[in-house]
Amino acid sequence: MHPKAKPTLYADARLRELADASWLMSFARQFPAALSLARHAEDRHLSGAIDVHVHADPCLLAARNQDYTEVAVAAARAGLRAVVRKDHYQSTVGEAYAVQRHIDDLVERGDLAQRVEVFGGIPLGRLELAPIRLATRFAAFRMIWLNAIGGERLLDAQGRVRTEAEQIIALAAEHRRGLNVGAPSHSAAQYPDLGDYDGLAPLVETIKRRGALAVLDHPLSSLTIDEIARLTGDGVYAGLFCYPSLPSLAKAPVADPLRTLELVTRVGAENCIVATDVGMMLEYTQLEGLRQLIRLLQVLGCSAEQIDLMVKTNPARLLGL
Repeated sequence: MHPKAKPTLYADARLRELADASWLMSFARQFPAALSLARHAEDRHLSGAIDVHVHADPCLLAARNQDYTEVAVAAARAGLRAVVRKDHYQSTVGEAYAVQRHIDDLVERGDLAQRVEVFGGIPLGRLELAPIRLATRFAAFRMIWLNAIGGERLLDAQGRVRTEAEQIIALAAEHRRGLNVGAPSHSAAQYPDLGDYDGLAPLVETIKRRGALAVLDHPLSSLTIDEIARLTGDGVYAGLFCYPSLPSLAKAPVADPLRTLELVTRVGAENCIVATDVGMMLEYTQLEGLRQLIRLLQVLGCSAEQIDLMVKTNPARLLGL
């Protein structure tokens, strides 16, 4: 197998099983809450939740079904504590600053009952330390995205983390900014010789050694559960995102909920962060995506304490809140 090739996610028999019309009844026999979960059962977890991976317009990758102001207003009304917008190609720090001013004005005028903290970050398209260092003076700057789409290679020819990348990781640790670690396949042209796990392992080792905090970007789409388990812990979290845990016409028309359960069971809720990563025109809105993901975890039998760890406690730690 070519080192960049990914294993087939499902055997044909499993695909047929997931697509069969009788799926719901067989799933409900194992997880009865699929048919009995109460409306708004997820609300208790939305209050104080933090979404560290929001997509919204203006997005340079694809059209989105909301702009960031709409996301922030809806999040405030639902009681979320904070949202962080990601863009693959541009900084979202200035946008977050402006949207926060708008939210605070709405609260002051009585048009919103409560505030939501609005954050942004910087994708590491180029290994430039200066813009990131300068951005640390803004409270709106909370995330750095490693291996952004089309981003510069972070490893040298020997597979070691480049000096510039390690300096940025050290800066994140010093200023308590979170790292989102994308799979090398996000920047496939830069990593023709490495699979996703081999490309991530040196970065993760450096992050842990430097005392930084990070979340793996939807690892279920590119890594096995065993690989995720080896990478997580010591401040590195598995991203449990809507993609690929929920079906998406834009990304994953078929999703196996048992893989999500296996991830939480094997890695532990203490090492997972729930976030949305939705917003394309054929996907949920941010808030609906978060609701559905929390409902899935409730149906799968995750405890209230586990869910709050993944949607509140761990994201707050990642962002230095």
